[in-house]
Amino acid sequence: MDETGFIREATAQDLKEIIDLENRCFNQDHAYSAKQLTYLITKAHSYTLVYVNKEKIHGFLILLFRKGSVVSGVETINVDPAVQKKGIGKKLMLAAEQEARKQGMREIRLEVSIGNAAAILLYEKLGYVITALLTSYYQTDHFGSKDAYRMKKKL
Repeated sequence: MDETGFIREATAQDLKEIIDLENRCFNQDHAYSAKQLTYLITKAHSYTLVYVNKEKIHGFLILLFRKGSVVSGVETINVDPAVQKKGIGKKLMLAAEQEARKQGMREIRLEVSIGNAAAILLYEKLGYVITALLTSYYQTDHFGSKDAYRMKKKL
């Protein structure tokens, strides 16, 4: 993969590729279903970003908004395991923050498995702070634990 990738808003035509990527990133116990992703991307009050390189989606992020709230939430972020550690997650997070600001949001939040050290480190480097421990957040072990941290960042 070269450095000519870019981020854009997802379209309905991206759904199949996004679903395929979700299934490469997470096992069946943790992956969103095709139906859930379709809803999140096409019907929910959301904004979905994709990272594209050579006409292939290598990452995506779904940002949710709630009416009447100034807090947006990262519902999910995925980077193709074959190209992780190349800054794609960081680029997606920064683009999501920019969109949240544009939408008038004052804060962004997310939940992350306490066992996902790489993601926690990325979020901390981007200025997110742990605000809560959510015990038994996941139904099954996710990165070796059912617990998650809630992390937040003021925008």
